[in-house]
Amino acid sequence: MPANPRSKFAHLLCALPLLSCPDGVRAERYRVTPGDSDLRVLVFRSGSLATLAHNHVISSSAITGTVESGDTASESAFDLRLAVDSLEVDEPDRRAEEGHAFSAAVGEKDIAGTRRNMMGRKLLQADRFDNIRIMSRRISGDYPDVMIEAAITIRGQQHVVELPALIEKYDDRIVVTGSTDIAHSELGLTPFTAAFGAMRVGEQMTFRYRIVAVRSDDGSE
Repeated sequence: MPANPRSKFAHLLCALPLLSCPDGVRAERYRVTPGDSDLRVLVFRSGSLATLAHNHVISSSAITGTVESGDTASESAFDLRLAVDSLEVDEPDRRAEEGHAFSAAVGEKDIAGTRRNMMGRKLLQADRFDNIRIMSRRISGDYPDVMIEAAITIRGQQHVVELPALIEKYDDRIVVTGSTDIAHSELGLTPFTAAFGAMRVGEQMTFRYRIVAVRSDDGSE
């Protein structure tokens, strides 16, 4: 996945409750294919004892949902869901793809501890909230480069962020890729801290995303 492409898709999803497409707009529906799609969150060590910790790659390919594609980006939309328990920590191939900052080996004990902290009360609260929803609100720009205002619902709370994206349209599929930095606080999260703050996760995270959706002729998700 490219390091920093500016990309993603947009507007009001016609099939969603309380939302409708503008009069005269005809949009094609696409269904996200989980195995081909990929979300990565890069988190970085911080604090005076940072050299004793690791940078981490959090990832999942279990993304589901729909994309509505119109003639223009502003006539398009998406509604995605990600199962919280599908998130993986430091999968070796993904670490290798992210370069030198993630080249250090991470032991199984550290991986298990990082995942436990991520799923716990201070972060994702996986025992109470089993999925994350990402839904477009509006878009600016023209194909292929767009900027999306998206609503991310995490831990039952909605947070609005901007997601740059590159949308590539093919005969029977759409591929959306992008990368952006988002602070923990923008998502209502508190970074993990240990040793009275001497070892902690940095406030900024890097999100990389690749969403692949194929045309859904029957209108189903």
